[in-house]
Amino acid sequence: MTGFFTHIEDTDEVRQGDIIRKLHPKTGEVEQLGIVITADCDIAQRKAGERYTWLEIVPMAAYIEGPWAQEQLRKLAEKRSKVICEYLNGQIRKLRPGLAPLTQESLTQWLRNKTAEEVLASSTGQVPTADGKPLRDLQGFALSVSSDKNQNAFSRLKAAWTLFGVDDKVQQENVRNAFKDGGGFQDYFVLPELPRQSGFGFVVMLRSMWTIMSPDLYLTEQDARINDRPDAFHRVGRLNDGIRFSITQKLAFLFSRIGMPKTFESACETAAELTVEEFFKKNVQEA
Repeated sequence: MTGFFTHIEDTDEVRQGDIIRKLHPKTGEVEQLGIVITADCDIAQRKAGERYTWLEIVPMAAYIEGPWAQEQLRKLAEKRSKVICEYLNGQIRKLRPGLAPLTQESLTQWLRNKTAEEVLASSTGQVPTADGKPLRDLQGFALSVSSDKNQNAFSRLKAAWTLFGVDDKVQQENVRNAFKDGGGFQDYFVLPELPRQSGFGFVVMLRSMWTIMSPDLYLTEQDARINDRPDAFHRVGRLNDGIRFSITQKLAFLFSRIGMPKTFESACETAAELTVEEFFKKNVQEA
């Protein structure tokens, strides 16, 4: 085990930074992983009573296939909906000029009841070309807003990317960039490994916060089995101070941010745009 973790004895009390897990009592497979984030002083002074707060940890692959892909689908739908709706509305006005224009929301609802082929045929009055761009774009959008539980988020994302013409190389680069800094404040924290867990790459889900009562958390897996609680949580290790403090700091910052109304953000963008225009206009005049 690397220097990411600190040595503890099996009898040491639970503290912030402890990695906990829950196993399936019959198969022995890991059902849940987490990290305790209750402050040490609160634990020592029993300010939290008999309750510990913990954050969920998932393998990196599971994060990519689930939460990350779902967020990318949301962004993809927002990005592509404007052009698609503009095209469809232009076609619909030719056939039925009195109808209200489509929006991302109304198009999404339409695609919940009809296929992309049916929506396009109804909008244009013609049978769509099988491999034409309008149909491929609409099929890609349909995948990005689909509520089908039989297909995981990443499979839908990859299929949507392909329909929108995103090649394999760019798709792979998008996944590689998933954990790189930039593009907004992340609501996750990456851990390269965990004690007594196979594989590499785990993600602390900063928004997935849970609580557990102290009688349901054992210091070791052996303690849990001795007490006939193989289904209970038990500790498997403890992060070093630098990493556990970094996680709690990032968590505090995430939930202390103040979101501004969209109108205010739009006004700020407009002000910035006008400033840029005036700046360059002034420089051209001076030249």
